[in-house]
Amino acid sequence: MARLQTAARELMWAKGYEAVTTKEIALQADMGEATLFRYVPSKLDLFLLVYGQEFEKVVDDCEGAIAKLLDDSSTHPDSYVKRILASYDMFAQLYKRYPELAFTFVKESFGTSTAVGSSGLEYADRWFGLLEQVLERGQQAGALVAMDTPVVVQNCHALYVHEVLRSHARRLPKAAMPKRLRHRLATLLEPLQASASNR
Repeated sequence: MARLQTAARELMWAKGYEAVTTKEIALQADMGEATLFRYVPSKLDLFLLVYGQEFEKVVDDCEGAIAKLLDDSSTHPDSYVKRILASYDMFAQLYKRYPELAFTFVKESFGTSTAVGSSGLEYADRWFGLLEQVLERGQQAGALVAMDTPVVVQNCHALYVHEVLRSHARRLPKAAMPKRLRHRLATLLEPLQASASNR
């Protein structure tokens, strides 16, 4: 399985998801194509698995930064929104590095029903839980107004998903995607900051 994932990553990252065949991946992994299908149900599932690991690395990095924020009793009131924006900056940079792969991951991870393929949704659920903690802590600190935190988090991620899909469909410059996403997220989140008189 490790050889299979390494081969898939090398080929898909170099040539793109669509251009790579399972036969090529199996050959690179030094196995038969039939053996490949004993490990994964499809090429799509294999892709979702290996790209999902990239997504998970970003979640791991964000988790460490969020833990520091939540442990700091002297956190500045603006820090809660800034932490969410900085976290999405990391996802935007992942898109910027691999725009076609990020587009495929976003598009396909919602439509799969296999255990391997739906692992991407598990990463997203973990991600949502982290962001909810940030918003809840901000509310407890009086830095953020009362809100339905799960809905706000879903809306944040919907903006990310839409920006990935829109960037692809409209052929928008990939280098500007982080700035576009940050502006949209800031427009959503900054009004949720409590005024100084309410703190």
